[in-house]
Amino acid sequence: MKKYDMENLRNFALVGASGVGKTSIAEAMLYNSKAITRMGRIEDGNTTMDFDKNEIEKGMSIMLSLAYLEWNSSKYNIIDTPGCGDFRGDMISALRAVETAVLVINAVNGIEVISEQAINYADKLKNCKAVIINKIDRENAKFEEIINSLQRISEQVIVPITIPTGLSEKFNGVVNTVSQKAFSGGKVIEIPGEIKSDVENWHEKVIEAAAESDDSLMKKYFEEEKLSEDEINSGLKKSIIQRTTLPVFCCSATKNIGIMEILNVIENFFPSPKDIQKISILKNEKEDEIDLEKYNKKLGYVLKSLSEPNLGDISLVRMFSNSLSSGDEIEIAEKRSKEKIGQQYFICGKKRIETDHISDGDFGGLVKLKNAKTLNSINEKGAGMFIKPIQMPEPVYWKTIKAKTQSDEDKIGEALSKITDADPSINSVMNSETKENIISGQGEIQISLVLKLLKNRYNVEANLFEPKIPYRETITGNSQANYRHKKQSGGHGQYGEVYIKISSKEIGSEFEFINSIVGGAIPSKFIPGVKKGLVEKMTNGILAGYPIVDICVELYDGTFHEVDSSELSFKLAASNALKDGFMRANPILLEPIHKMQIIVPVENMGDVMGDISSRRGKILGMSQKENKQIINAEMPLSELYSYYTSLKSLTQGRGYFTQEFAYYQKLPGDITKKVIEKNKADE
Repeated sequence: MKKYDMENLRNFALVGASGVGKTSIAEAMLYNSKAITRMGRIEDGNTTMDFDKNEIEKGMSIMLSLAYLEWNSSKYNIIDTPGCGDFRGDMISALRAVETAVLVINAVNGIEVISEQAINYADKLKNCKAVIINKIDRENAKFEEIINSLQRISEQVIVPITIPTGLSEKFNGVVNTVSQKAFSGGKVIEIPGEIKSDVENWHEKVIEAAAESDDSLMKKYFEEEKLSEDEINSGLKKSIIQRTTLPVFCCSATKNIGIMEILNVIENFFPSPKDIQKISILKNEKEDEIDLEKYNKKLGYVLKSLSEPNLGDISLVRMFSNSLSSGDEIEIAEKRSKEKIGQQYFICGKKRIETDHISDGDFGGLVKLKNAKTLNSINEKGAGMFIKPIQMPEPVYWKTIKAKTQSDEDKIGEALSKITDADPSINSVMNSETKENIISGQGEIQISLVLKLLKNRYNVEANLFEPKIPYRETITGNSQANYRHKKQSGGHGQYGEVYIKISSKEIGSEFEFINSIVGGAIPSKFIPGVKKGLVEKMTNGILAGYPIVDICVELYDGTFHEVDSSELSFKLAASNALKDGFMRANPILLEPIHKMQIIVPVENMGDVMGDISSRRGKILGMSQKENKQIINAEMPLSELYSYYTSLKSLTQGRGYFTQEFAYYQKLPGDITKKVIEKNKADE
């Protein structure tokens, strides 16, 4: 395959909601460029990008996929990303790897929740952006309404580069507002009379956007009130790179209308890797920015590590600086582990084309890297830096995972580690308090697929359960207690007696131990034993088996025996004294409360607020943006575990939320009673 210089590369990710047609757009682009000989269909399960068995079965993308095509003098690298919120981690990972985020919008549904999320992520990662309005041929398709919505939610100047010749069944071509030419079926046609004025208006907007990108163009535009097509093209490209202009295109991917025109203008308007030469890195735990043109050493990024049946292990890589050749020695920066580059491939869906070289700015696949995982950086040895890590979204769905058999239990840890390496938006941690393996992620579909992966790829069968809540125990009152531990068993016996005062502390404060012994009532060498006994008992709990927090224990008196006393004796005495005194100091349970931001369509606000209240949630404030309501709230973790499913049902899948731990608060008495009874039954 021909090698391409950086200025002849265009790297972009198709992002947006599920069902908007990202995979179909990629398919049509590949077909028009002759990268494939026939257009596949989602319904037939034969598209280039959705080749995984689970994707074919579900009829949607569940992981990012990479393909490329050659167009005129350029190579386009296309990343098709999942639109289901459960798999947003792959969308974020893809956006890090490209210069341009292409937001695909369904002309019937308009801007959906995941679309706004994609815009926000692209802005955080400083991507240039473009929009494709797809499915213009569908009944009730909208164009101007979506343009108006984009203008309301974006600070950029919205510039339609291609506009439809008609909507729904009348859609048969597009007009390029730069060249003011209409196209249908690959041929130039007459601009329909009813949209001539629209074309002229948008052409003026295009010229203004181009002129504002450059002082010399602005001066010429003021003096002559016109620009040449080349000047418009260069000005528009500059404004897109400056992220002041948002270009918009329209098409019907399945009917292959408008795709050819999009391919033609990508080369003119989308930035090449050479146009964007700054990247954020971490070095010595400090954030910095480097100029890639001056850096000129190897720097790459693993956007996805895959392990696929029949295809083997492969790491999808974007090179930001320098190039990779077979035999090169590199370092996986985050792990400081050395690797040697073996086989390399260009990737087009599941097809692999062998190469010995991945150029600066280009994408490829590396086989059998031992230590690389998704989001890792590739460096030259000893460079000591890596690309600034991406913040993956916090989990919104949790389950306890347990292998069905003991033999599978021995294997499940390693298998889960490989799965989370490939998708960092999935977390698997052992909760030291509840002794459960908690798997969490972005939704029910994502976690259910983990079970399939475990079984089909790693031969491990597992079940999912509701996680236990990590409650805490504390007291609201004060008490005193004493306990004498005395045991005689021939030879040296055991003896230790302690007198303690127990008092409550503010929620969130640390355990406090006060040694008030005077006059040698307990020798100082036995005091550590007292503290150990208290801490051990606090770890295992007294009321319901949960850790005890936020208490102060003062040791103020005691007795000892010259021969029989030992550290162990005082440890046991302190443990029993705490057990007695704790139960007489108004013990309570504390529950974890999480802070949330919930984004829902305005029409669902009433139902969602009612549901929050029914879950003992507290609404802290609200604001509105476009047709979305943003609700800030707090909710107990016990209710949050099932909230994902409820919100999805109440909003027909259009609502989503983010969450993080906030604090602990008192658990209501009636629920406390149920928790204690359940724990006793479990024991």
